[in-house]
Amino acid sequence: MELVPANPSQWATRFERHRLQIAGILPGAKIEHIGSTAIGHIRAKDVVDVLVGVPEVGSVAELLQQAGYILEGERPSHVWLCWPHPEQREAVVHVTQTGGEIWHKRLAFRDYLRKHPAEARAYEALKLEIATRTDDWGEYTAQKAAFVTRILQSAAES
Repeated sequence: MELVPANPSQWATRFERHRLQIAGILPGAKIEHIGSTAIGHIRAKDVVDVLVGVPEVGSVAELLQQAGYILEGERPSHVWLCWPHPEQREAVVHVTQTGGEIWHKRLAFRDYLRKHPAEARAYEALKLEIATRTDDWGEYTAQKAAFVTRILQSAAES
């Protein structure tokens, strides 16, 4: 698992390219840049996370797949796809219901770390430490869970 130095302008440009593509496929969808690349000043996997909010998740995955996104996972309230393919991700698109729990948590986490640079640096340090132990995306994500939960609690209290 490689974490690269922060590259806010490149990540913002990449996000904007996907935002425009997705907006053309899903008019009216709310589209946000989330994840570590959206925080801006911390090391991250060189993969832009895109949050797409829609009224109903339903058949959205099929529309994005027709545009070349690759389905990676699907739950009733959350679908995620990657671009261009799982072995070389440039972006991961998370589709969920606008205003739902997943929508709010993803934005709360991003916004809290943007406003609290010390917590963002602690998150970066944790990610660097985990990355030395695993190359498995699922394990990498699972090992961040306690930190994410703590940040979401802090965000809810602020």
